[in-house]
Parts: sequence; C-alpha cells; structure tokens
Amino acid sequence: MSAGKEFSRSQEQFVRYQLTWATYGLVGYFAYLETVLGPLMPFLRAEHGFGYTVASLHFSAFALGGVIVGLLGDRATGHWGRRASLWGGGTVMALGALLLVSSPFTLGTIFSALVMGVSGSLLLITTQAVLADKHGKWSAVALTESNAAASACAILASLAVGAFAAAGLGWRAALVPPIAAVALLTARFYAEPLGWTGTRLSAPGRGTTSRLPARFWVSWGVLFLGVSVAWCIAYWGADFLENSVGLERSSAAAALSVFFVAMLGGRLVGSRLARRLPGTTLLLATLCIASAGFPLFWLAGIPAISLLGLFVVGLGMGSVYPLAISVGVDSVFGQADAATARLALAGGGAILLAPFVLGALADRVGIWGAYSIVPPLLLTALVLTLFTRRLDAIEE
Repeated sequence: MSAGKEFSRSQEQFVRYQLTWATYGLVGYFAYLETVLGPLMPFLRAEHGFGYTVASLHFSAFALGGVIVGLLGDRATGHWGRRASLWGGGTVMALGALLLVSSPFTLGTIFSALVMGVSGSLLLITTQAVLADKHGKWSAVALTESNAAASACAILASLAVGAFAAAGLGWRAALVPPIAAVALLTARFYAEPLGWTGTRLSAPGRGTTSRLPARFWVSWGVLFLGVSVAWCIAYWGADFLENSVGLERSSAAAALSVFFVAMLGGRLVGSRLARRLPGTTLLLATLCIASAGFPLFWLAGIPAISLLGLFVVGLGMGSVYPLAISVGVDSVFGQADAATARLALAGGGAILLAPFVLGALADRVGIWGAYSIVPPLLLTALVLTLFTRRLDAIEE
C-alpha cells in the first residue's frame, strides 16, 4: 500500500455498527462453548466413568464438525442463506450443549459434541463473511476485534465452570450465561440484513493445491503443530492440574483461565509488534517463549510454578495461529481461497487428532506422561519456522 493510500485510510474512522457488536457476541459465544469442553471434562468423566481415550473423542467429534464445515460450509450457506447459517447455527449449538450435559449415555455426549462442532463452525464462518462484507477494507480490524472477543469469552468459560461448581450451583450452570446471551442476540438481531449471500469464487487456480509453494506447506505445518499444542493444553490442562499438580477439581478448571488470559495478552502484544517485525521473526519468537514456559508447566509439580509456566506458554501460543495464517497466505499469489481453506483444515485437523492422541496415551502412561508429546511438537514447529526464514532469505 502506498504512503498516500495509507494516509488516506488513516483519516477515516472504523465504525462499529449494531450488527458488528452482535457478531462479536456470536464469535464470543462460539469460543465459550468450544473452550468449555475442557473445564467440563473432569466433571463429565466423574459422572460417566469413562477414561481419557473416550473423553478425547468428545474433543475430536467437535473438531470433526469443524472439518466438515471447512469442506462443505460454503455450500450449506449458499443453499440455506446466511440467516439460517448464522442464527440457526447458534441455536443448534446451544441445543447440542444442553444435550451434552443431560445425556445419560456416553455415545450421546460424543454425538452432542459433533453437533456443537458442525453448527458452531457454520456460525463462525458466517460471522467472518458478515464482518468482511459489512466493513470492507476495515474487515481486518473487525475480524481481529472479534478474535479478541473470542479470547475474552474463552477466559470466562474456564472461570465459570470452577466458580459455579464452587458456589454449589453445579458445573452445568456454566452453560446458562452463553445460552441466555445467544437467545437475546437472536431475538434482537434476527431480522437484521446480513448482506450478500452468494458463494465467493477465488482467482484462477482456486481448486488446486499443486501450485501452492513449498513455503506455504511449511507454514501449514507450523499452524498444525501450533494448534495441536494449544488445544492439548486447552482441553487437557484442567485434568493435568488436578491429577499431576494437585489442585482441586473446581480450582483446576478455574486455573486454566490463566492460559487463556495469557493467550489474549500475547495476541494483543503480537498485533502491535507485527507492524514492526517480519511475520516469521515474530513467529519464531513466540514459539521460543512457549517452549521456554512448557517445562515449567509440565515438570515443576508445584502449583505456583506450574501456573507460571502455563501463563508463559499461553503468552507464546497466543500469536502462533494468526501469525502462521498470515505467513502462509503471504506466501501465495492469486490463490488466497485455496490457501485459507487448506490452513483451516490444518487447524481443524490438529484439534481433531492431537487431543485424542494425548488422551489415548494418558490411558496408558497417565496424563503427566502423555504430555511428553508436546515438546517434540514445539521443537518441530521451531525447526519449520527457521526453515521458512531461510527460504525468505534466499528469495531476498
């Protein structure tokens, strides 16, 4: 962008419409219900008596829903329209959450997680399209702010489970605030026009992956590994804090909010530093921070030190996802749709596989031993990022 255009843009003001705020609320609602599966899991396991492997199937089912929508979501929206995808997705996600905590059968709770994943992901991709159309060239600002709302609500999810349980209201009460919020949003904003509803087509080459350069696939790998680490902690962190660090169950659920607070802080700081530093340099720095914090979280065995390590890991992991997306998309020309689709599958695939692998391993060696998969993931992500920087140097 030229200096003249940059100056002209800086003179304009980013306007948040009522629909903008409503959309932020819906993104936060999705993030709350996505994240709450982790803090809820120790309570579900205690009631149903299933092990780590079965518990991890809930996380995988939710992620599978995201992969399905990543492949078919644009067709669903094109067929039913945005209104059905947005508000219908939010409503069905709430019903799935209620079924999750009320089903007496384990198969029913797993199916509920799948319903939440499909409907919630359909809601999420529709919010992104609505914000992009509503704000045009300011869409990046709107989407970034919506991600901040998501991080804030993820923090609330962890706090709510522990707080409601400790107050004697029961852990299920943690679902009341988000369901009440989506009901109010639906009643108030359902009739709001949502803009263009067609299916976007990308530039030539949109349907192929053979032309995507090697540098893109390296970024794809970093994204997959980074998301794997983040959700291994998000989904199993409360269980680890209870069984390996020694916190009470409700305290462990609440303490996991430290991770999400740190991720929010890391994302905010990273967005500022990204204006001055190359994406690969900043990505390498954030991965180094996460790698330095994880041994404290994993090996200390002392609550205060483990929580400090958890905070440092979250601070580093907060920017990995947006930075890997940015570096990956910047590596391609004229194939943004193909690139973002493949990157979305990397994220969904990581959530689908990594928590399940960790849970299955925990049934054999315990939750402490299962977390031994995380250091190799971080190390590999660091190596791939260094390789990306090397490719950048060669291109220069």
